[in-house]
Amino acid sequence: MSSQAAHVEPIGIYLTVFGMLIVLTMLTFAVSYAELPGNWSLVAAMTVATIKAMLVGAWFMHLKHDTRFNLMVFLSAFWFMAVFFGFTMTDLTTRGALFEIRDNHALQAEKGEKYATPAVLNEGAHGAEPGAGEGGH
Repeated sequence: MSSQAAHVEPIGIYLTVFGMLIVLTMLTFAVSYAELPGNWSLVAAMTVATIKAMLVGAWFMHLKHDTRFNLMVFLSAFWFMAVFFGFTMTDLTTRGALFEIRDNHALQAEKGEKYATPAVLNEGAHGAEPGAGEGGH
């Protein structure tokens, strides 16, 4: 048994946090239908989800009154989650750039300009460039 005594919050605090979670859930739903420009819908939804997770962790998981070690473990999980979401956001926000590059190369190739579509993006992929198979290895 732990030497630390259990901390009991008044029921009003739990009901207030529950009410905040309900309001934030409705806000998440509203954001999903709001047509925010660019990736702002995703940013807004992730911000609201992070606030909800912190409320649940602080009051319903009792991390507010727990040891610093447990709080550190919980916050490190948030840090790793932020890193993973950061990579995902980077992928989502730059995905269109590849298509723009490919379209630009294809447009240049149609015009017969110098920098045509790279061989990797062509159907033949390997050895599609002139002279690729010439010479010894």
